[in-house]
Amino acid sequence: MKDKNLALKAAGIVFLLVAIMHLVRLLYRVRILIGGHRMPMFPSWIGFVVALGLGLWMYAASKE
Repeated sequence: MKDKNLALKAAGIVFLLVAIMHLVRLLYRVRILIGGHRMPMFPSWIGFVVALGLGLWMYAASKE
């Protein structure tokens, strides 16, 4: 069971880091170009919410 909790904590940390990266992009308005086209900001809002939710869920699951 200890290995499972460690894996859940590691996954939670990865998801929280992804959420932080999305938040930094939103706060500093970093432009991303894909194939010469500018990517809008709204996918980062979605990515932030989803990654934050998954990170918190993984961390909470590791405490059980």
